[in-house]
Amino acid sequence: MPPISVVLAYQDPALGNSLARAVEKLYLNLTTAKNTEEIRSAIVRLRAPLAIVDLEFVNLRELGELCREFPATAFVCTHRLADDTMWSQSLAMGAVDCCLACDLPRILQTSDRYVAIKNSHAVPAA
Repeated sequence: MPPISVVLAYQDPALGNSLARAVEKLYLNLTTAKNTEEIRSAIVRLRAPLAIVDLEFVNLRELGELCREFPATAFVCTHRLADDTMWSQSLAMGAVDCCLACDLPRILQTSDRYVAIKNSHAVPAA
């Protein structure tokens, strides 16, 4: 499988660094963003099919804008207090999941599942 480009936007540096190390092991091509414009720029530059964003970093309105602007990019959201309401609001904005920020296995599982689904729908080269 070719390397997948992932954009990571995280508020908490410690959690962000842990997630970055784990994501790099899976996908190899990772860039971090410090604001919404950097998220946009990185998605365009890398043609990133996956973005992991902290909802303390990007609010729901901005998430909705990003999801509409980049429909080919899956947005996995995280929040330190993620609950069912936040999950349903995130999905309504266009995200593929919303996980607790500290639940690294679930974040990676959701990301991996999206990549596997996307690759299964890819048209093989003739």
